[in-house]
Amino acid sequence: MVKVVIPSHKRADRVKTLKLVPDAILCVEERQVDEYRHHNPGVEIVAHPNDVVGLVPKRNWMARYFGDLFMLDDDVTVFRRLYIECKEPAAIKDPKFIRDRIEELHDLAKLMNVHLYGFGKKVTPVMYNEFEPISLSQCVTGCSYGVIANENTVWNESFKLKEDFLISCYVKHKERVVLIDNRYNFTQENTMTNSGGLASIRNQDTERENVIRLRQFFGEVVSIKGSKSNGTNKITDKSKYNICVSFPL
Repeated sequence: MVKVVIPSHKRADRVKTLKLVPDAILCVEERQVDEYRHHNPGVEIVAHPNDVVGLVPKRNWMARYFGDLFMLDDDVTVFRRLYIECKEPAAIKDPKFIRDRIEELHDLAKLMNVHLYGFGKKVTPVMYNEFEPISLSQCVTGCSYGVIANENTVWNESFKLKEDFLISCYVKHKERVVLIDNRYNFTQENTMTNSGGLASIRNQDTERENVIRLRQFFGEVVSIKGSKSNGTNKITDKSKYNICVSFPL
């Protein structure tokens, strides 16, 4: 079975993802282990050194420590099936069903020799495209994705945010393929208002800075919608960004 790992920081009493995947492993810094163990009895906890600071270094550490793994944010609250009939509920709460879907996608990625994989970004069935249940050209979403560790599943630690776009662009550049299962979706709480995690560094300025750096690293693969600059490195506070990872074969 692939290891499902939850990187967490200062949310010992609010690890909501365990309701969906109870056998997941918590990965926290050494000085927070006792607090997490107190609030999450019976859950396996792996400690990383205190000097591993930030989500990007933590992902690198986890990939080195665990090897192949599927990562879920600690504030994931919903797993949805998007191909449903009218009035059929989309949300799925059965941990076995959820774990089986993760295992299936991991196995498919290994079979295809794909090293980065995840579930889709569409959050409601009306957004689901039945003609594209599986994609090889989209990027992963940060709250839930997996890696089959190799020399390309390494995050550039100069980035503080947008690490999901970063690793998607990098793996697409190197290997041309990222596996996405659009039939299902993990959804997290509003990360911009949830304390802990990256809340101490995430704001409009840091978001904008990291989007610009993505553009500088990957060029026209990263398009910035909403700016008056038509995709250049100048963006406003109200800009919306869009990452395109459809590299030519």
